[in-house]
Amino acid sequence: MMRTSAIVFATLLSAGCTGTDHLDVTTVLAHGNCQTSDAGVKEIDYATLAAYRGTRLLDMTESKESVAHPVHLVAILPGEFPTPGYGLAVGGEPKLQQHVLTIAVTVSKPASDAILAQMITRPCLVVGIGDPRVERVRVVDDSARTIGEIELAPAKTP
Repeated sequence: MMRTSAIVFATLLSAGCTGTDHLDVTTVLAHGNCQTSDAGVKEIDYATLAAYRGTRLLDMTESKESVAHPVHLVAILPGEFPTPGYGLAVGGEPKLQQHVLTIAVTVSKPASDAILAQMITRPCLVVGIGDPRVERVRVVDDSARTIGEIELAPAKTP
C-alpha cells in the first residue's frame, strides 16, 4: 500500500499558510482533452483527477497531514470544442472576499490559420486550494461571465 507524499501536500498547502491576504491557487492539471463529458465547475478527488488523464490510481491512502490540512481540488470544465488547441489557465490573481474565492480563467484558442483535426476536445483546468478561509469558489471567464460556482466540502476531521 502506498502513502501519498507529504511533500506534495506541503507544497500545495504553503499557499494557505502565509498569514497574509494573498491567496495562491495551484494549477494541478491543465490539459487540452480531459476524459470527461462534464462541463462546469466541481470539486473532485484524486481518483477523478487521474481519470481525467485517462489513468487510474493504484491502492493509495491519505496521509495524516492531508487530512489535517486538506487541499480541495476544483475542476474547471468549460465544455466541448471542435478542434484541438484550446486550453485553460488561471488569468490573474484570485480574489477572496467573505469566504468566496473568485478565480478568473483565460481560454486560449488555436491560431486562426492552424490546420487542425476536426475532433471534439474537452480542455480542463484543475486547481488546488489549501486555504481554510475558502468556503465557496466562483469561476469567471475573460468576459467576467460566470462559468460556475460551488460550495467546498467541509474538511474531514483527523
